This record gives sequence, structure tokens and C-alpha cells, in this order.
Amino acid sequence: MNGLGTLLRLGARRNRLYLAVWLLGLFVVVPATAAAYEQVIPDPAQAGLVIEGLSRNPTMRAMLGPPFSLVEPGGFTVWRVGTFVATVAGLMAILATIRLTRGDEEAGRTELVRSGVVGRHVPLAAAVLLGLAACALLGVLVAVGMVGVGTDAAGSVAFGLGMALTAAVFVGVGALSAQLTSSARAARGIALAVLGAAYLLRALADGVASDSPLRALQWVSPVEWMALARPYAGERWWVLLLPAALTAVLVASAAWLEAHRDHGSGPWPARPGRGRAGALLSSPAGLAWRLQRGTVLGWTVGLVVFSVAIGSLTTSFSSMFRDVPRLELVLRRMGAGAEQLTQGFYVAMLSIVVLVVAALGLQLLGRLHQEETAGHAEVLLSAAVRRTGFAGSHLLLAVVVPTVLLLVGGALMALPQAVSDSDLGVVGDVVAGAAALLPGVWLVVGLGMLLLGLAPHLGWLAWLVVGWSLVVTWIGALLSLPDWLLELTPFAQLPQLPVEAMRWTPVLVTTVIAAGLVVLGLARYRRRDLDV
Repeated sequence: MNGLGTLLRLGARRNRLYLAVWLLGLFVVVPATAAAYEQVIPDPAQAGLVIEGLSRNPTMRAMLGPPFSLVEPGGFTVWRVGTFVATVAGLMAILATIRLTRGDEEAGRTELVRSGVVGRHVPLAAAVLLGLAACALLGVLVAVGMVGVGTDAAGSVAFGLGMALTAAVFVGVGALSAQLTSSARAARGIALAVLGAAYLLRALADGVASDSPLRALQWVSPVEWMALARPYAGERWWVLLLPAALTAVLVASAAWLEAHRDHGSGPWPARPGRGRAGALLSSPAGLAWRLQRGTVLGWTVGLVVFSVAIGSLTTSFSSMFRDVPRLELVLRRMGAGAEQLTQGFYVAMLSIVVLVVAALGLQLLGRLHQEETAGHAEVLLSAAVRRTGFAGSHLLLAVVVPTVLLLVGGALMALPQAVSDSDLGVVGDVVAGAAALLPGVWLVVGLGMLLLGLAPHLGWLAWLVVGWSLVVTWIGALLSLPDWLLELTPFAQLPQLPVEAMRWTPVLVTTVIAAGLVVLGLARYRRRDLDV
């Protein structure tokens, strides 16, 4: 293990800001939710009714997980944001681990490091140890933060430990995925598919009846184990052995694969292409589609499954908050003050789906910069290809694909209710609501294009906008944040149909701003030096 300490310090230095932003953002959500407990359940005597109602209702269980204890702030926090934060922590772990393993290998840094006095497994060991350290720090922050707001110490430790171990599982997933393929992009796709499948499996298991055999699938999903350890509800410490054991198996498997593969390759190498390129590859747009079709397909499948699963829950939605008026008020606020809770539910779910497709748009646009840094753009532009045409090919995908998926997701979300009520009008209403949010997606993509044109190294600012919008959507209503703060997102001014009336002014203004950002970004991209 020669050089392990040096590589740990190097990795920490290179990723200190990246990890600090993730850790701070995840940590703040947890104690802030606990502090808002009294706003949701001001009378402890109501807690029993809340638990009984939520335990029976499949919709809320599928959305947030099993409510084991709502009689005090700690148990409420585990139910309200615990699974969400654990899942996002898994995303942090995946991205950081692949960035430090397959990402460095693909960029040539690992080969350079190994040319020195460094053991074969040291780069992987350093990446895994740094990822596990970040997970452990998150667990400590969560535990200390919960104790700081006055919750039970044992429950806080179980909560923090469960959070850390859940994220650690996905350090192992990221490390193993990095050994399977020859590119960081493919490794991220595999690992994120595992994370998405784990979350959907959890939602399916929690949403079925308690006597259904599918309920046992709870124990298959790693993102559910933290909740199943029951922090603040009679802790089951033995459950935490599951993520610890799985992490050890995944990391050991990654180390074994690394020892049996060639540098720069994996058991699933890229397939050789055909001897002659097809007509599709005769244009930059065709090449962009060829490069990104796997990403588009993966996101499409995930969004279709999510939309259908969420839509299937609306049939049991009408009686959800009959005995819990405070939670009904929270949902109404998430749903733009809807009088009909079903409409509010659609608005709330669309506000999440629109962020998913906005993130997809940024990922598709980000491939443009990846082509630059890999040196492919320089080769392509040396031929008779204009810069604006090259950039526009990726930009077109980043605009069109999220647009289509948001509309399709809205239609699929409303379809179960339309079939149940024999009224297709609800599909049109929800699709119209999705369409009204599209200018916000275009604005996010436009901001990403502007940053690519001006300063590619600042592209993370566009992702920060999406992250802040997610925080506002998920817990903004719960925390009763001031209106001016809730409005600091690209989607806040847009009409939320079918709850609100259509307002064309914000739609048109947002669209014009988005178009302006795109034009400025393309103009700057045409003039700046390539980032190679």
C-alpha cells in the first residue's frame, strides 16, 4: 500500500469543495426538519392518529417510507426526509467514487500515478477510503445535529449510523461499477440504475398492503435499511449489519476485479463498431444522438416507471388526510394551495419530475464539455463542422428530450385516474400543467449553455440551481420558508396547472430569458478556446 497516505491527501484536496457542498446540503435538511416538527404536529395527542393513518395509506408510505414513530421530532424526521437524504447521499457516494476511480483512469491520471512507487490497488483503496470517510462524516453530522435539536441520543446515533452505512453501500456500488466498464459515463449509468432500482423497489414494497408478500422486498432495498433499523422507535441495531456486510462484499469484489483486468478496460468492454458508419453519423446531430442514446434510453425507462408508479397511487389518495388536517395543509402548500388534494398531488409530483428532466437536460448538455476535454471536439472541428453546429447538436438533445419526457411523464401520471374515472380530461389537465413548467427546464439548460460558453469550469452552478429547487420542493413547504425564498427557483413564477389559472406573462418571459441565455452561450462558445 505504498503511497496510500499521499493519494488520500491528494484526493481530499482535489475534492474538498465538491464533498463539502454535498455534505453541508444533506446535513442542513435533517435538523431543519426536526425543528419544524411542532408546525406539522403541534398537539402530541394527534401523533397516534397520524401514525395509524399513514400506516394504512399506501400513497404516503410509497412516497416517504414506513412511519414507525411520529410521537417526537426524531421519528418524524426519519420518516419525512430520512429515506430521501439517504438516497441523495448514495448519489453523492456514487459520483465521488467513480470520479476518483474510473474517471481518473479514463483521464490518464491513474496511469501517471502508477508510474511512481504506488501499489496496484492503492488508487482504488484511496478512493474507497475517501468515500467512506465522507459517509462517516455525514453520519456524525446527522447524529450531532439531531442531538443538538433535542432528540434522543440513542436514536440520533442510530439515525446517523444508518445514514452513513447506506451511503457506504453506494461507495461499494460505485467502486464495483468502475471496474465493469471502460468509461466513467457507463460506470455512472450502471451505478445510478442500481440506485434508482433500489428506490423504486422500496416504494413498491412500502406501497403494498401489509399482508402482501411484496412487503418483504423492503429487506432487499439498501435505501430502506436505515428506516428498518427504527431510529427513535426501539432501535434494531442488528439491521445495520446488512449495509455494513454488503459494503464489504462490494468493495472486495471491486478489488478482485481490478486485480484481474487490464488498465483502461473492464469485463464489459465497449463493442467494436461497424466497418462503415451509417448515414446517421454524417452530421453532428447524428453523432450526438449516437453518443447519448444510451443515456436517453435509461432515463426514459426510469421516468416512465416512476410516473406510472406514482400515478397508480392516486386511486387511494382521497382519504389520505381525513384525520390529519395539519399534514393536509402541508400538501396543499406543496400543491400551490389546491382545494382538491388530488390536483395538489399532481402539482407536487410534477414539481419533482420537472427537476428530474432538468437534471437530464444538464447531463445531456454536459457531454459537449466532455467531448472537449477528451480531445474529440478538436478532431471533429478540424473538419468542415461549425462550432455552433457542434454545440447545437448536443443542445438540441438537451432541450427536446426533457421536453418530451416531461409531457409523457405527466400523461402517464394521470392515466390511472383517467382509467379509474373513465375521464380522459384529467390527462389533458396534467399534461397542460407539465407544459406550463417547460420554460423553467429551458431556462436551466440555457444557464448551462451560457456557463459552457463563458466559463466551463463553473458549470456546477447550473446543477446548484437544480439542487436548490429540489430542496425548496421537498421541504420548503414543511419548513414554512418565507415566500421570497421559495420564489428563488426557475419554476416559482410559472403557473401551476391545474390548480392555478394559466398566466402567459411569466411563461413567455421565462422562455425569452432562456432563449437569450442560449444565444449568448452559443455566441461565447463560438469564440472561446477549446477546453482541452
